[in-house]
Amino acid sequence: MGGKGDKHSQGMTGGNKTLTTSPDTAQARTILRGKDGERTKQINLNAPINYLDSKPIRVPNKILEGHVPSANPSNQPHTQQATGMVTATKEKGDGRVLPRELLDNGQGKCDETKATADGDGETDTMVESNIHVEKQHPAQKGGGLLDPPIITTTGEIATGATTKLLRKQNKLVRNETLREQPIKGQWTQHEGKESLEPTHWEQRTKTAEDKEMAPQGLAQKHEAADLLADWEKFGCPTQTGRNWTLDEIQAAIDRGPHKSALEPDAIKHFAEEVANKVANGQARVVLWDDIKHNHPSQLKVSPVAAIPHKSRAYRSILDLSFSLRLEDGGVIESVNNTTQKLAPRGAIDQLGHSLKRIIHAFAETDDDAVILMAKWDIQDGFWRLNCRAGEEWNFCYVWPQAPGEPRRLVVPTSLQMGWVESPPYFCAASETARDVAVEYIETKIGSLPHHKFEHWAGAANINVNSAQKADALRYILEVYVDDFISCIIPTSKEQVEHVARGIMHGIHDVFPPNEDATKDPISDKKLRKGDGTFETTKCLLGFDFDGVNKTIWLEEAKRAALLTILHQWIRGATRARRGIPFAEFESVTAKLRHAFIALREGRGLLSPCNWVIQRRPKVVYLHRNGALLEAMRDIRTILRTSTAHPTECKDLVAAWPDYIGIVDASSHGVGGVVLGERSGLPPTVFRLQWPREISNALVSFDNPKGSLTNSDLEMAGMLLLWLCLEGVAPNLAHKHVALLSDNSPSVSWATKMASKKSRVAAQLVRALALRLNITRSCPITPIHIPGIENALTDIPSRSFGSVPEWHCKSHTDLLTLFNSKFPLPHQASWTVFQFDSGVITRVISALQMKGITLGEWQRLPTIGRHIGQIGPTMSDLWDWTLTYRGCSTRPKCVSSQGSPLESDKDSSAGESASRLGQSLALSRPLDRRSRWPVVPTQQK
Repeated sequence: MGGKGDKHSQGMTGGNKTLTTSPDTAQARTILRGKDGERTKQINLNAPINYLDSKPIRVPNKILEGHVPSANPSNQPHTQQATGMVTATKEKGDGRVLPRELLDNGQGKCDETKATADGDGETDTMVESNIHVEKQHPAQKGGGLLDPPIITTTGEIATGATTKLLRKQNKLVRNETLREQPIKGQWTQHEGKESLEPTHWEQRTKTAEDKEMAPQGLAQKHEAADLLADWEKFGCPTQTGRNWTLDEIQAAIDRGPHKSALEPDAIKHFAEEVANKVANGQARVVLWDDIKHNHPSQLKVSPVAAIPHKSRAYRSILDLSFSLRLEDGGVIESVNNTTQKLAPRGAIDQLGHSLKRIIHAFAETDDDAVILMAKWDIQDGFWRLNCRAGEEWNFCYVWPQAPGEPRRLVVPTSLQMGWVESPPYFCAASETARDVAVEYIETKIGSLPHHKFEHWAGAANINVNSAQKADALRYILEVYVDDFISCIIPTSKEQVEHVARGIMHGIHDVFPPNEDATKDPISDKKLRKGDGTFETTKCLLGFDFDGVNKTIWLEEAKRAALLTILHQWIRGATRARRGIPFAEFESVTAKLRHAFIALREGRGLLSPCNWVIQRRPKVVYLHRNGALLEAMRDIRTILRTSTAHPTECKDLVAAWPDYIGIVDASSHGVGGVVLGERSGLPPTVFRLQWPREISNALVSFDNPKGSLTNSDLEMAGMLLLWLCLEGVAPNLAHKHVALLSDNSPSVSWATKMASKKSRVAAQLVRALALRLNITRSCPITPIHIPGIENALTDIPSRSFGSVPEWHCKSHTDLLTLFNSKFPLPHQASWTVFQFDSGVITRVISALQMKGITLGEWQRLPTIGRHIGQIGPTMSDLWDWTLTYRGCSTRPKCVSSQGSPLESDKDSSAGESASRLGQSLALSRPLDRRSRWPVVPTQQK
């Protein structure tokens, strides 16, 4: 039951903080560091020790199976106690259990509940600690990454219930960091300047037989060493709110396991798993009747589920997000909701950037370079970190058994998959192992000793010496929870061997080795399958990468599974009119969203799915939702054809534009210009007058019930701008494009490739996404500009008579007016582009919500043609466009190069370049810190 999960968490203290407890605290506290920098302890020896507040001593006829370590009253850990946690009540329907299904990976969501009052303490013997937590903004420079996350608006430690608020807060911090971080490559060039002490290897004596997470070697010198040592000795602190009453515990036990765990095969699976965990000292089993009237104070019971798994029959997941409704209408909040986030906030703040960094690394690699990849998995990941004494009772579950068996509770002593704090606690250890591995890699090539698993590593059937041109080794090392991933560009097999040794020694510095290879933290099973062998093709984080062609595509098994599910859905909707359980629908949508990481703008097809998820119906019926059914067909087609053309990683990375497009729409029409920047094309202007039925459908004061908004027209303009670019540019494959508009909603829709509310915009986004996929272009960079800076498109979008001085009866009139208002450098002339009627019909049909099939958007007729003589091909026109930013073509604006607005040119240029630069910065991954708990002292 160990694996990956959600994020956000915290540790104990940072800097020179001193944590103490009040005299009546039942658990003593260790002080991390005093002012002199030395580690000291403060222990309360007078506090009474209660059986219910610690790991229980073995009691005859009570503990059935499993090792029970005794508590040591004179040697206590650091603790942080959550206070004020409550059970919420909610009037809703009949029955005791909230109506919900377990979602993918056990991370299901339940109805939100509101706290009403503190518990009455009927059985609450939990000890509270008077700990002062310093209020500190998560973005504070210079430290704090070992501290718990703080909600800045309240100054309180975050809880599971405030996760949504914490995510918003972290997003702001992350975006600030992205804007500030310097642009640099993802690859590290090996220098070999690290050295080890002569007795270094002799001092590494810890083994997994003693502790399964125990820092040694270089890990003892890491910034997180004290924290990990504390967890090694005492376990990870767990604060899950107030204690439950006997009636609440009984209700949870009566509810029992999730229905998936009660299938015959699942019952057999749990019998084997529980026996194995008990034998390994990772769990114990108790009879509920034996402890019912003297149960541990922190006892909480959550339903366990059996989830089908690709490498074994089932994966067991404890559904700690489950809230329970009582017969009297009260609701017991889930363990996750009431959990206080005490794990270090810096451990997982970059968790979602590992895949992005790998993609960027591939994108920036020379075409003739060969990338080799290998990976290592930590087996039984979360199970290698223990809970603190007495706190394991927060994670109990009813053992799934055949009917008629006495009720038994399984008491895991380790962190559980499904608990909101398990990922950050584990990542603090795995990120430390990654930092240590980098230190080992940075020693001199060939200086590291033999590793017992290195016969599984190496470069498979590759002539490394002839593969590369450079002399120095280049590498990246990522860790995603329990997966260590290495990509290297080596010049010798010795370098390959050196990297493999460094990574495995680094892992064993945090997760000690086991003499039994099958029980070693480094999965021997995965190594035997070839995961640790450096190869040019490898599946990383669910995607297949090719280190020769620098391509990425969805893992074949995942793609096949999605295609099968979609086929069943579509067939069920069209023939049997069957519905889809919402939990299944939400899970598959999440998988599709993940798949579209490698399929360019496939996410533009998901808007109908997003609308369904917003409503959260119990059952989803495709045959009742035409847009959703059509989206499923489109998605299946895109997935089915994706393997024919794997995506080049460079096509997934935004960069300074090759081409620039600027557009504006009004109630009369739409107009825009396309220009060359890094690549050349003839500067082109286009316009299109809306048909009367479109203008009449626009919402206005006179027509409040219209079916179209101005933003819908602006989004149509964005689509036409792209189509104009297709008709003008020689080839958009692998090209970067910036699309500028003064309409915020349309820029947002194009950026997210989704519309939350507008069905019309969703149709247009879908069309844009399909065209982006067909042209195989890089991600577009939509940018919002103020209306005052959109002067270049004022004339073409309003050249149909609404402004008399701009009225152009013909394309020749438009060309003459445009050349006079916006003269190009070197006396070059603009070119006018006219759309083909078939293309116009498709765009108008999308505005009118008439169905346009995927095939119709993929197989467009001739997009259009130039009118008159084609102007010269030009590039580097971004700076030129800034000449006319702010020079609105409103009547009093002077458009010449020597205009009165010249004094504002530098300011406008700087702001525009900054907007483009910030947009590109936000598309990049966060750079890795030199060490995960260390904040860079300077960011520019």
